[in-house]
Amino acid sequence: MNNMKLLPIFVFLMMTTLVYAQKSETLDLYEGKAPNTKSLIDKDELGNGGRVQKVAKPQITVYHPAPDKATGKAILICPGGGYRIIAIQHEGHEIAQWYSEHGILTVVLKYRLPDPDLVTDPWDVPLDDAKAAIQKIRANADRWNINTGQVGVLGFSAGGHLAASLSVHGKPSPDASLNSRPDFSILIYPVISMDPVFTHQGSRTTLLGEKLDTEYEVFYSTEKQIRADSPPAFLVHSWDDTAVPAQNSIVYGQALSQNGVKTEMHLFERGGHGYGRGNAQTHGNVSEWLGLSLRWIREL
Repeated sequence: MNNMKLLPIFVFLMMTTLVYAQKSETLDLYEGKAPNTKSLIDKDELGNGGRVQKVAKPQITVYHPAPDKATGKAILICPGGGYRIIAIQHEGHEIAQWYSEHGILTVVLKYRLPDPDLVTDPWDVPLDDAKAAIQKIRANADRWNINTGQVGVLGFSAGGHLAASLSVHGKPSPDASLNSRPDFSILIYPVISMDPVFTHQGSRTTLLGEKLDTEYEVFYSTEKQIRADSPPAFLVHSWDDTAVPAQNSIVYGQALSQNGVKTEMHLFERGGHGYGRGNAQTHGNVSEWLGLSLRWIREL
């Protein structure tokens, strides 16, 4: 067969790969009304850059890898935004598309924010949504062709706090559809602690609300909740992050190491905060984190 005859086949295969790499579907997180709903709004309230300011209905968007690239691994992505907004584009969908192109099924979580006008017990609601999301991923394992023991979570900033909270408070279960503990964590410039000395004050105040200065501060200081069976973690931070000090990642990594849990931490000279995937010109070497995380995931 000559090269001209092979060309249409090659083009078809390339187009098929591209279609699957970009295939996505959006699903409601709950059937019917979400738990702890206090008041309903008709549609999401959006801000600049597609940021979600108020969530009408918690949902997940699933990005499916091409079948010939699928690894059987999955990642739940929790975008950040200080628990006030959700930076769902550059810390959600853009990241999901990248991992999907590299064979990992990725799921972007649009979680409810701790808005006391919309939900009851607002300090519990984001974590409840994250637990429900990872259970939903495992419940669809056969349909989505993933391994229920290779489901991780990734979070940025306050979404990193949500991902870390899920990692330490998720409940394991032999029933995959009830198992809310991730198998690994990727935490990018995360808020880790509610310790007033080095937390992100905005995230702390918005999440805890009337529960400030209560036992909830310890509950949501995730570095204090690490156990020997906590999931391994990959952490990224920059020394010049003035919004969320690098101390957050450091104390979490130290707690994991002290409990014998596999951890890898990258502290970069510059990068600042809120860069998503980043770029070399603006953020320096921190923009390499996606490739570094992919290698780490493959080695688990």
